[in-house]
Order: sequence, then structure tokens, then C-alpha cells
Amino acid sequence: MDKYIGKLLGGRYEIIDVVGVGGMAVVYRARCHVLNRYVAVKILKDEYARDPDIRKRFSIESQAVAKLSHHNIVSVYDVGSDNGTDYIVMELMEGVTLKEYLQKKGHLPWQEALFFAQQICRALVHAHSRGIIHQDIKPQNVIILRDGTAKLTDFGIASFATTQETRVVQEAIGSVHYISPEQAKGSKIDYRTDIYSLGVVMYEMLTGKLPFEGETALQVVMQHLNAVPLAPSERQPDVPKGLDEVVMHAMCANISRRYTSAEELLADLDRLKDDANAQFHYSCVPDEAGETQVLGREVQQAARRTPVSPERDRTGGRDRRAPAPEPEPEGFFERLAERPGLAAGIAVAVFAVIALLVTGILLFTGGNGEQKISVPALVGRDIEEILADTEVTGNFTIKEADKRVASNRPVGEVLEQDPGTGESAVKGTIITVTVSAGGDNVQNTYKIVDFKDKTLEYVQAALAEEDITLKTAEEPSDEVEKGKVTRTDPAAGKELARGATLTVYISTGKEEKETQVPNLFGMTQSAAQKALEEKGLALGSVSPVESDAAAGTVIWQSVEKDSTVSEGTVVNIQISKGRTQTPEGEPDKPDDNPDSGETDNGSEPEPQEPQVGYASVSVALPDNTDMAHVVISVDGMVQYDQTHATDSGSVTVRVKGTPGQHEVTVSVDGNASTSTYTFS
Repeated sequence: MDKYIGKLLGGRYEIIDVVGVGGMAVVYRARCHVLNRYVAVKILKDEYARDPDIRKRFSIESQAVAKLSHHNIVSVYDVGSDNGTDYIVMELMEGVTLKEYLQKKGHLPWQEALFFAQQICRALVHAHSRGIIHQDIKPQNVIILRDGTAKLTDFGIASFATTQETRVVQEAIGSVHYISPEQAKGSKIDYRTDIYSLGVVMYEMLTGKLPFEGETALQVVMQHLNAVPLAPSERQPDVPKGLDEVVMHAMCANISRRYTSAEELLADLDRLKDDANAQFHYSCVPDEAGETQVLGREVQQAARRTPVSPERDRTGGRDRRAPAPEPEPEGFFERLAERPGLAAGIAVAVFAVIALLVTGILLFTGGNGEQKISVPALVGRDIEEILADTEVTGNFTIKEADKRVASNRPVGEVLEQDPGTGESAVKGTIITVTVSAGGDNVQNTYKIVDFKDKTLEYVQAALAEEDITLKTAEEPSDEVEKGKVTRTDPAAGKELARGATLTVYISTGKEEKETQVPNLFGMTQSAAQKALEEKGLALGSVSPVESDAAAGTVIWQSVEKDSTVSEGTVVNIQISKGRTQTPEGEPDKPDDNPDSGETDNGSEPEPQEPQVGYASVSVALPDNTDMAHVVISVDGMVQYDQTHATDSGSVTVRVKGTPGQHEVTVSVDGNASTSTYTFS
């Protein structure tokens, strides 16, 4: 059995069973004992938990997703470490992966594919607005719930856009069918990498096939660089022309000719939903003839190690490069592109050397012999910062195009650049950038609304588009139901800067305080009530009972004196009503002269007081209701009829009858039972 099953992490998460196993981590179903709900707990596998680099990446994932709060992204509730075991606590998803869904259905109707694509794109818009690039968009990382909601998950190799670093790892190479060309080349990346991968996912949803397939990872990667896939409508004729254009535009190998943002892609998807005949007239211009795309060294090494399972329709693509105007002898790279098997065998070993010889040192020089350098990533950076960066301005000339209104981007942020990131250019090349002008409705602060008595899920949905980072904390509350919001910090009504953190406090229920039960015997009802209230207790039912004790005084209490109980506990009491004189009227007075010797034989004997016995009846109160109606009958005569709060768990009632055995019937909320009691 798995060593974590049955274990309690962080003093609150009880591991129940395994729900999924990934490349580096295992996801468990667990129960949160604080909020009484089921969650998913992600834990690194043992073989990776000892690797400091992987643990760092695991930490990065938690940081990345903790910044996100969106309906289409799996929520992260908590991050922690327990005796060296690092874990992430997430929303538990009851659904299937998009990959499993596609395997079952083959391909999807274009309307359904569009529906899922819109949701994934909304998730990317949110992630990108928080500076997060997912880097591993694929159907395996999308969960489809029963209601059709799509949830993006697994930010395990995500990066922050400020670093713009390509993370070439084995997991990404294992996803070569969805990898972007800039990832394959080991170039710096930006948000458009996720757009390319989403384009591949849309292609697969529409056609049931991948755009590029091969026997090895290297063959697939080479096609991403040098081939153009068939349009989706060429495989599924019912796909609208406009959707064809959107998918192919998202999958454009040249990053500078791709969608510039997820918002742009989402706008086109939304338009297609409203108008299936919409067309956009995009053109993904192929790379110049003869241009050689070189794989990054890490990608080469990882791709060579990674086999790809044979699948149907392996090629499915056309050469990306434009044909020469006149027929020329077939060159090495043309043959290489047409024969993926040959590429897999020799491309890595001799690629760079042959490229230098055949292309006239195109990799490093232009036609005039000038040395070429790689265009830096400017998208997402502030224009003033770029202009002050001598490493950029010393090699390139920065030219600003007209500013563009972008309500979700700060003023001065670069939205587009041409040439694109990673392209080769000679020193002094002009890079034209489009800069955000902000928006008329842009506000730098958010006015916090009152979330008291709302669920955490409600808060997350309300703030999904507000650029606010959520942090949760717990506290007891006598007013707010367990699991709901008690307050926020800053408080409701305050202004909070965009990008700042809002702490949401969740109720753990009433704080359990203990107190001692006072001795109520001999007190009047009002005195008993006052004594209970002083101890934080409540007076429950008050039952008058015949007793030899002074009338109006307490003769019994439901909770024993000096007991330690929680504040708010209900205590029931019985009050003496004294003895009833029987028979009515005064008895005959004795003769004033007892020695007279006279006897009145005609008078009746002096009446004798009947004997009375008592029995204590203990009644268990139900735990599924707040109040219970208790009726007790002795030999068919009702002696007790009261309604009780069920907090105390039970109540004991003293009933009377003649000495001996009697049938006692106890009814609780109409459920009656009869037993024989001995009265004495």
C-alpha cells in the first residue's frame, strides 16, 4: 500500500487514495479536517523529492498557481511541507482529461471544440495577466467536468514572463506534439508559446488527429519547425473557414506572425461563436526559402532519448518553406525535410556543419557578410526599461508604433514587436514595438466588497478578473458559519492596489470554551437561571415535580454539578411543587379527652394517606434535530409533556405511582416505546 495513504499532512489533510500519477508527482484524494471537504494533494515521487532542482520547480509551480484565481483554472488552496514532504493542496476535480475525452469521441463537433477552446483561452488570458506562461498546454492538462467546464491544470513547468526563459525539460519533450517552435529551438519565449500549443489542441479537437506525428520525438520537432499541417477543414469538411484561419494563425511557426495575445485569440473565438461564417483572412507566411531552423542543444539531447508511439497518419503536413521560382537541384535540407527518418539519424550530429556549408553561413552572416544576432524578447517589458537597456539599444534601433488601448495592460508595456523574439537580424536592425496606452476604464485600485458569509469559491470567482492575489487564513467565529468568510484584510470598502494581496479569513466555527456546571440544588428557578448564565450556560426545560423539598426549589439538574462542559450547554431542571394533601378537607380531630374510654363504634375509620412510589426515566434525545418533544405516561396517564433542546443528549424525568411495577410509555417526537419500571 502507498505509504502516504492514511497519513495526516499538516495536521489537517488525511490522505485517502491515489487519483492520478504523473511524471514526477502523485495526486491523492484527501479530506480536509478543518473545512470538512475533499481536496486533491500533489506530492513529489520519492525519486524526485531528493532532487533540489526538482523541489525548486515544485515550489515554482506552487508560487505560479497560487497567483491564479479563475473559473477555468484548478484552484490551489494550500502549500506546505510536513517532515520533508512537500505538497500542494488543490481543488478536487471530478471529471476526465480532454485527452481521455478525445480518445473516446475521436474528434469533436466544431461547436463543442470551440466551446472548450474558449474556456482554455480564458484561462490563458488570466494566467498571462499574472505574468505566468504555462509552457505545457496539451489535452492531458485540461480537465473536463460533468457540466462541461474545462479546467486548466499542471503548471509544473510554468515560468514567469519576466524571466522569459525557456525551460527545456524531459516532460516538455514528452509533449513534443504540442511544443512550440521557439521552445524546440531553445529560444526565449513569451505568452505566444501557449497560443501555439493551444492551436495544436484545437487542431486535435477538430480533426481527431495531431498536426505532426512521427516515430521519434526529433521527427515531430523537425516538423514543427519546417512543415505546415493540412488545414482542419481538409480533414473534417464541416469545420468553418474562419475556424480554419484561427487555428492556423495560432499555429504559425513564425512567432511574430502569430496571435500577439490570448485576448486577441479569444476575441476571434467569441466572434465565431456568434457568427459561424466569420472570416479573418489571416496569412501565416512561410519562412524564407533555405532558412535553416536549428534545434537547441538540450532539445536535441532530450528528443533523441524520447520515443514517440507510432500513430495513424504520421506525416500529415507540408513543407513550411516556400518553393523556389525555378527548379533547382534538390539540396540536403529539402531531402532532410521530406525524409524524417533520415533527419532522426543524422540531423543532430551534422546539422550545424552542413548548414554552414549549404546556406552560405546563413546562420551567422547575412548576404553581405554582416554578423547576425538574435532579436531579444521585448513583449511584456516596459518601454522605458527597454530604452535604458544598453544591451538592447547597443545592438538594435527601437521604434515605437502607434500606441494601442489595452485595458488589461499597464501603460508603457510592449504588446508586440517586429522582428519577433529569437529571429536573426544584423546589428542596427530596427525593432518596431507597439506599446500599451492603457485604457479609459483602467483603474489602478480595486474597491473591496463585503464578502462576509460568502464561500471561498464565491470570492475566487468574484476576483477572477481583478488582478488581486488571494491569501487565506482561518479563525473561529461565533457569528459566521464554518467554511465561510468572516472578514478580509484590508477590510471591505477599502481600496487595494492591483496586483496586491487580499487576505480572506475563513470561519472554523464557534470557538470551544469550557466551563463548570454550578450546583443548582435548592435554588429558585430565577436564581438557577442566573447561576447558569454567569457560567455561560443556558437554562433548558423546567419541570414541576411533587417533592418533599420546599416548593419552588430545584430538586434535579440534567448535568451533574462541577462537570466540565462547553459554553452554551443547555441544563434542564426540575422544580419541587411540594406535596398534595389527600383526601381533601381536614381529618377528624382526635378526642380532647383520650382517657374518657368512650368509643364511637358508629363512626367511619380515619382515612389513611396513600403510599407513593417514584421511578427515574432516562430519555435519549435525537441528534438530528435541534428540539425534541418528550411525553411520558404511567399506566396510560400522561405525567410529563415537555419540549427539550437536544444539545444535552438526554434528559432524566422523575415520575410517580403507587409502589410496585407500572407500564411507562416514553414518546419522543411521536416515536413511542413502553417499558416496565419498579416504583418505590
